[in-house]
Amino acid sequence: MRRFIFGLAFVTVSCGAMFPVRAEVDKILRVCDGQKGLCPEFRPRVNAPDGWARDEAASLKYGASMFVPNGKRFGKAEVIIYAEGRYNKDRTELVQWVAASDRDWAMTSGKNAKITTLPSVNPKVIINRYDNPSLKDQPIEVIAHYADLDKDGNSYVVRLAVSGLNQTAVLAAVPLLDKMIVGAKIP
Repeated sequence: MRRFIFGLAFVTVSCGAMFPVRAEVDKILRVCDGQKGLCPEFRPRVNAPDGWARDEAASLKYGASMFVPNGKRFGKAEVIIYAEGRYNKDRTELVQWVAASDRDWAMTSGKNAKITTLPSVNPKVIINRYDNPSLKDQPIEVIAHYADLDKDGNSYVVRLAVSGLNQTAVLAAVPLLDKMIVGAKIP
């Protein structure tokens, strides 16, 4: 009997090594439009970094997982981290998806806006810095983009973002973004 249990445990561990735990996007339907309809929300499975907490009220309001430093509230935090999934119906390659999104952002952000590509801890993740001095609440963001699936095989682009009121606060939080990327087990 002991051999059987040991063999079963070995098979379980072996299968786990062959099929590693991976990131995934959860589909959530929530009531919206003044209780008149249902809105989809695509929430990537990411954990709050150490020293941060998920702000449930802000997450529900904005349809994304909103993280704030412990002891802060969403509207009062100098810097936030958010995670959102965007449905990728056509399964567009990540590089093309980000390029199209960046073109749209640049066209609507004014002449002083700029995008800078940053190094990534994972070659499957594209990280860009977005500077838009004309925005009062989000003059700088650093966004990590990666492709992911839900349990049904639907395709998404996940955006993990550090956003804040000033460059110092945002750049201080970017190492947390790298830790979240490593912890997400990106496929």
